[in-house]
Amino acid sequence: MKKIFTLIVLVVVTSTTTFFILKPKPTESLLTNEGRRLRTLESHWTLGNVVSLIRHTERCDLSENQCVDGDNGITISGAKEAMKIGLAYKSLPAHTTVIYNSPIKRAAQTADFMFGRKTTNKLWLGENCRESLQENIFKYKEEGKNLILITHSGCINSLKNKLGGTLIKSNLNKDETYGYSIFLTVDKDKREINILGYLLAKDWSVAHK
Repeated sequence: MKKIFTLIVLVVVTSTTTFFILKPKPTESLLTNEGRRLRTLESHWTLGNVVSLIRHTERCDLSENQCVDGDNGITISGAKEAMKIGLAYKSLPAHTTVIYNSPIKRAAQTADFMFGRKTTNKLWLGENCRESLQENIFKYKEEGKNLILITHSGCINSLKNKLGGTLIKSNLNKDETYGYSIFLTVDKDKREINILGYLLAKDWSVAHK
């Protein structure tokens, strides 16, 4: 009986420990910690160390707002928001940056309005992104160049930590997360992705005060 009880305790402890290891820490805003996270981002950005994943802005098919062009794209409100986000990115320290977008219309339009030009479509940011995004981040992040990826909520939520748990803990099903940016650094040798923090679209005005 004592052995059975010991075994049960061991199983419970092991299960609980595994749960806390795999459970991701809440993803934090860059506005927390008295702006130190934001300054850390700027330092990494200057060095070209950053990968930024951006969720497209307001999609037309889930909104009553007027569309830019067809219901597969973004709304006019989403286009205006994308332009504001693009200006915010341009205010970051100058550095070489590579920009890719999902070819799905709402992401492609977001990229167009953010940067005022066509950026490069990558299939792996759209269809099947859940299976391939993580590997492609390691593949396409160049030394000394920031990498901006305009994509979708499901793609962002697909990233895993080294133990196979969810890396990013953010509820990206909310309307306020349209235009959400999550900033990462990567260690290719260790195959690790580290989170610097996130900014919602509305946060940029506060970040630049």
